[in-house]
Amino acid sequence: MMEAFLKAIYNVASRRTSSKFADEAIGSTIKTLDGKYDFLRFININKIDTAEGFSISISSDIDNVRPEIVGKAMEALIRVVYNDIGNEAGLYFITELKDSVGEEITRMITDCEVDLDEVQLEQHYAYKRREKKRAIAQTARTGSLEKKRSENLLGYTWGTVSYWRHEPGSKYCTLYDKQGNELDRLNIDRIIQNYVEKLSGFTDIDESELEKKVSIYAKEYELLKLLLERDMDAETAMHMLKITREELNKIISKLAEVEMLQYLDHNTIELTDAGVGYLTKKEKK
Repeated sequence: MMEAFLKAIYNVASRRTSSKFADEAIGSTIKTLDGKYDFLRFININKIDTAEGFSISISSDIDNVRPEIVGKAMEALIRVVYNDIGNEAGLYFITELKDSVGEEITRMITDCEVDLDEVQLEQHYAYKRREKKRAIAQTARTGSLEKKRSENLLGYTWGTVSYWRHEPGSKYCTLYDKQGNELDRLNIDRIIQNYVEKLSGFTDIDESELEKKVSIYAKEYELLKLLLERDMDAETAMHMLKITREELNKIISKLAEVEMLQYLDHNTIELTDAGVGYLTKKEKK
């Protein structure tokens, strides 16, 4: 199963980018993850002069690893490689991966407690948020925020919304159009916060106070920029910043304290308006 999975993720990644990039992305990701999933040391990937360009050898010792642990490693590998590929990954990376491995291997991956459909759904939401962030960043770079009203970054209007649903206990409500297609997922906490700030008059960022309050060093600033450009999980952030989990937690804690980041739930963070404003100001400089 693991051999088929690795070949499939290599094939999908190389079709989206290049075989050289796939080699580097998968190889470096496995090295990054073997600190958390030590059984990955049982896997050796070697370059060879064939059509595939590589060979995989896996020690039988991997059979002694609990399936759910193998599943967590596979899921982490998918997430990191997907984020490494970036815009080229596309919305149907998981669909291509499932087609490549076939139904039997897909069932085996599912038996390892990996919900590939859920991962793809998360990637769809991440893609939408990434596109919005890119539009905001582009608007900030061109200075059009100061010159004219920005374009509709949502891609829909209230007239497009037919109905919405809120699951009890959830922080999100989902909007749908007349055909029942999902338009967006909204964070209710953020909506309430924005409502209160708008009506209370707290809408602008005081740049002078922000400068006094914030001292951003290289890694913190790099993390903020990455979060503006893309959505990622902790493994990807550690990989791209070349830091440990402990160092990442400290950076997130620091940025949350100065209100550059905020928690959507216990394990999900996003840039605040203050964070976006700070980055925009720095980029203009």
